[in-house]
Amino acid sequence: MLTLLLLACNTAPKAPVFGGDIPYLDGEVLLQVNGDDVDQMNVQDDNGLAETDYNAPINVQRVTIPAGKSVDSVIAKLSDDTRVSFAEPNILAFSDSGGSTSTTANDPYMSYQWNMTDIQAQQAWAYGTGNGVLVAVIDSGLKTGGPDGVANVQSGYDFYNGDSNPTDDNGHGTFCAGTIAQNTNNGVGVAGIAPGVKILPVKVMGSDGSGDVATIASGITWATDQGAKVISMSLGSSSSSSTLSSAVAYAYGKGVTIVAASGNDYSSTVGYPAAYPGVIAVGAAGIGGTHSAYSNTGTNLDITAPGGDLSLDANNDGYADGILQETYDSGAWTYTFWEGTSMATPHVAAAAALVIAQGVTNPDDVAAILESTATDKGSSGYDTTYGYGYLNVYNAVVKAHGGTSSSSGSSSSGSSSSGSSSSGSSSSGSSSSGSTADTTPPTISSVSGYTRSSKFYIKWTTNESATSYVNFTDYGTYGNTTMKTAHSLSFTGSAGSTYTFTITSADAAGNSTTSSLYSISL
Repeated sequence: MLTLLLLACNTAPKAPVFGGDIPYLDGEVLLQVNGDDVDQMNVQDDNGLAETDYNAPINVQRVTIPAGKSVDSVIAKLSDDTRVSFAEPNILAFSDSGGSTSTTANDPYMSYQWNMTDIQAQQAWAYGTGNGVLVAVIDSGLKTGGPDGVANVQSGYDFYNGDSNPTDDNGHGTFCAGTIAQNTNNGVGVAGIAPGVKILPVKVMGSDGSGDVATIASGITWATDQGAKVISMSLGSSSSSSTLSSAVAYAYGKGVTIVAASGNDYSSTVGYPAAYPGVIAVGAAGIGGTHSAYSNTGTNLDITAPGGDLSLDANNDGYADGILQETYDSGAWTYTFWEGTSMATPHVAAAAALVIAQGVTNPDDVAAILESTATDKGSSGYDTTYGYGYLNVYNAVVKAHGGTSSSSGSSSSGSSSSGSSSSGSSSSGSSSSGSTADTTPPTISSVSGYTRSSKFYIKWTTNESATSYVNFTDYGTYGNTTMKTAHSLSFTGSAGSTYTFTITSADAAGNSTTSSLYSISL
């Protein structure tokens, strides 16, 4: 156990350096250099590097390394260079789906979409279908021209092949886009959750369902600059990446709601990018919201949504309990059942778009509404298996609209906004008509921290329900709007580095307090 100590200086730590047995592309490195273009070129020249791509919004270079040099040795040398913020391998990421089974019946199949009933999607349509909200699906692309099809497709981009044609050659991206915005009420095939949204297809994975973090990061920053309000990523890796983290932080800083899959590894640790601050990490559940065994759990999990279970037919409809959608698979259009956190993620992305269409645009507020209106599962309140609960789209949209829901599957118990009657309603410590306004900020106490491997954990308490934020001297602010008194956040760093930060918490009335400067060393 390491106790946090007051720090008198502002020595900047090295950003995380990667090592160990992780899948990455050989022969290239991702790096971020302090300074201007001249500094970048000098670093390249000094190390025999050749730039192949540059992600300007996050200042990350993709470079090839000299023949005969290993990725590890080049990273080790660059990490000792004071001009380099970070150097890391270009980690591979994979789609988070877990198999499929298909049917070739020709009649409309919404009756087999148990997921739509579970999350009360049709009831939510009384408030709209997400018209005008731009949702970027960062995946294997999108195949158009199917008998059912995805509505409102915008001109996207293929970062995997480097062209403007993001056609899906895997099927995964088309499936996920269809879950969000399949043509609906057209008498053909299946339905989507938010058919009124605009889909921006961003291809970052190939026909084998894999990609690399440099390509994914480029997709994220590009989609952000195109005006996407929601980014949906049904992909991930068990390894963190400074490049990917920087891209996520860029999108979040621009007001984008980011949704990503927790992973299908039967693990108690959420994968990346889902585990990054500012990302809604989505786990998978079967019919009725029961946790799917393959779905990763852990302290970074935020919410669960229908992901399916192909081993069951719990509703006795004659088909395995996967998620049914149209896609292009093995050279043909088909309606197919798939399972995975990949399938769960677009449910939450679509719900986020429906909330945004009601005028709630701040990503923290969108996340808070989705979490506070989820149906509580597992242990009362938040738990690491279900997060804040099982997605309920209707309740979320009603709350965003400013009303109150009396539907089954009410908001989760223990949530800060459980039972509230309108968007932005008062809670503990807030003022009400005829009473004195609350102007007293919460107090922060019992601050402690400890390290485990490359992660460090920070804990503190407040004397009233408040939000949780850590402000790093060198890397910015991370946290969430969850109102509680016992706070904890975890971060991945690099061995031998010291991280400096302050802690900020704000109560429901908006009164905030910031702690003294702390440090923790790995």
